[in-house]
Amino acid sequence: MPPARTRVTLKDVSKASGVSLITVSRALRRPETVHPDTRALIHRTIDELGYVPNLAARSLTSQRSDMVGVVVPVLTSSLFADFSEGIASVLRANDLQMLLGVSGRSVEHEHEAVRTFIARQADAIIVTGFTHADACRALLRKFSGPVIETWNLRDEAIDLSIGYSNFDAAVDMTRYLIGRGYREIAMVGGAFENNDQASDRHAGFLHAMKEAGLPTPEENVLAVPNPTTIQSGGELMMSLMRRRRPPDAVFFQAELPAQGAMFACLSEGIRIPADVAIAGFGDLSASALLPVPMTTIKIRATEIGECAARMVMQRLQDEPIDERAADIGYELKIRKSA
Repeated sequence: MPPARTRVTLKDVSKASGVSLITVSRALRRPETVHPDTRALIHRTIDELGYVPNLAARSLTSQRSDMVGVVVPVLTSSLFADFSEGIASVLRANDLQMLLGVSGRSVEHEHEAVRTFIARQADAIIVTGFTHADACRALLRKFSGPVIETWNLRDEAIDLSIGYSNFDAAVDMTRYLIGRGYREIAMVGGAFENNDQASDRHAGFLHAMKEAGLPTPEENVLAVPNPTTIQSGGELMMSLMRRRRPPDAVFFQAELPAQGAMFACLSEGIRIPADVAIAGFGDLSASALLPVPMTTIKIRATEIGECAARMVMQRLQDEPIDERAADIGYELKIRKSA
């Protein structure tokens, strides 16, 4: 049986380096006050011994943990990976670290993650969307640090928000399809439950269709299961095209199922856009490289993450924030699929 390992302490670093405990402590907390040669010796010793500061003890003194809690719905989408990397890059530059939780679009799982972040004394919390359990919303309202809600824009922000209007983006894409002459337009959304982004996109589609005086039969509004996948998009697309009167355009309000629909059509000899147009939402990197490049809505995921992290830093450094809601915008990417 291997011997029990003991935690390396500052006293061990002091003894091994031959430098006083006070100087070792100062080298870590106020390095500018310690001679460079002494600092170099201390850091060499730290590396040799494998010393790691006790951040929990430090946070009790400083009231700061240097950690920011972030909740995303999924990591299977590269958009949320890009969003998380945007946050992490800004935090790293400011010597902060990110704690990441994945909710799976469950308000209960989001609540558990937020409770854990607060228990770990996170300095700030960044969440995806505005849909929260009542208990989670209460925790966020009472939280002493900055709270950033992302990926959408609504008036009911708890504290700060950063994103784009999902409603307006869906309106603009639907108007574009109508303007190209499509009339039998089906909409395929992500799971609407616990997802204000999906419900706002749905509302935007219906608004644009009604504005144009076009009917929207119930069977032309569908949702793919959560989490959205390429496979589910292909299966749903084929069910639409087997109808007696198939749609002439399908607006997928999530990108992965739109890509699946594209592959399914190509494998079945269905011509895009001659037989049916396909539009997506998200502009994943592969969408422009498909055999028929995808018309879609580009979401600036990395920029949303970077802006959210900068908001955190401004608040933590007591700097003024001009706008409590930041609109990153979106872009229609018109390609050959529609």
